[in-house]
Amino acid sequence: MSAPACVRRMLRFSLKDLHAGDGVLASVRLDHLREEDGALVCAEGEEEAAALPAGTADIWSTDSRIFAYRPADNAVTVLPAGLVYPATQQLVRIVNHVDADGDDTVCALCEDAMYVYSNITVSAVKHEPAPSCTGLAAHHERLFGASGMRIRYTDKGSFRTWTPYTETGAGYCDMLPAGGRTVDVVALRDKVFFLREYGITRLTGYADVYNFRLADLPFPMGKIVSRAAVIGEEAFFFTAKGLCAFDGSAVRRAEGADDADIDLASPIRADRHTAGELVASVTLKDGETALYVYDPALRRGRFVRHAFEKFAAADDVLLMRGGKAYRLAGRALPAGETCAITLCLCLTGLGEGEKRLEAVLVEGGGAVTVTACGADGVARSVQTRAGGRADFAAGVRGETVTLRISSQDEGICIRALTLCVRREERI
Repeated sequence: MSAPACVRRMLRFSLKDLHAGDGVLASVRLDHLREEDGALVCAEGEEEAAALPAGTADIWSTDSRIFAYRPADNAVTVLPAGLVYPATQQLVRIVNHVDADGDDTVCALCEDAMYVYSNITVSAVKHEPAPSCTGLAAHHERLFGASGMRIRYTDKGSFRTWTPYTETGAGYCDMLPAGGRTVDVVALRDKVFFLREYGITRLTGYADVYNFRLADLPFPMGKIVSRAAVIGEEAFFFTAKGLCAFDGSAVRRAEGADDADIDLASPIRADRHTAGELVASVTLKDGETALYVYDPALRRGRFVRHAFEKFAAADDVLLMRGGKAYRLAGRALPAGETCAITLCLCLTGLGEGEKRLEAVLVEGGGAVTVTACGADGVARSVQTRAGGRADFAAGVRGETVTLRISSQDEGICIRALTLCVRREERI
């Protein structure tokens, strides 16, 4: 003869514990929530930054400047100054760097040419064939770039002299073909690294060109599918296995990326926000587009739910939509959107017996809706306020439970979650 019995467990997760892999948390996803002062709060709103010229198809940004690309006119307009520069219809990227004289320099990288813009004479110097259509990196008095599998570099002490090619001046070299085409070029820890489709090639370029050395590094992450954002002493980029971090010696999965919902087979455009974050436009596995933001200092990835056609990141994160550029700022929700945290709970480790999620306590402030769905597909929702207890009358049953706390309150604040889980036993 047996009698029913149960054991209840109270599981509390502070904000720092809300990471996949911690305890029963199998995955975490933040939608329009960000971490601030030890709490999750509503993410950035938007404000108009500039009206874009007619025909703008893409935008880039360096510091506070916006570069509006108009392919029909083979032109780039720099805002707010309104200066106009040439570009080809194969423009792929705009970057800036400090040249050998210490001056700020802007380069338009095209598949067939590279333009160096001057804001003093409002002119452009054209280099062809393109020294680089991926990126530029300064290293030991030279500037390095790459196109396809060819590395090109400037003369020593002159970042603008890509030709003529000489044994001691400007020149080029080819990488072995196994790694595929170059995706991006980054300078880290006194070396230059060429991120390629299927690997990373390291260049050590001290003294003259006779001392240049190339080496292919071990790379277990499959295909590299985005450009990189260099933050501190690491480069962050997407691979076939998700967001990765590279410190100049080894590649690893970025901690707390929470990127499982990103479709890595769709195009990903990544850039660096000067606040120290990677920003990327991504397609989710459900077909929606979103802005993804990863903060290495907090080890947290999140999604920002604003509509956009293109984006750019530098001093600000800018979204292009409907002929205008919008700057992300403050706390606000897009029209008709909610902010949410979604957790996948794996309760198997709590012992044998049926598990039921009975209640959730959300610590913080603001109105929330707490929704839980068990393995049987039955979902239950409770509306409450942060600080109150959301009780599920019959409990939500399953070894795995999806829990979503959402809000349309711009003042939302979530500091911790406490879960009440009942485990049925037979004695």
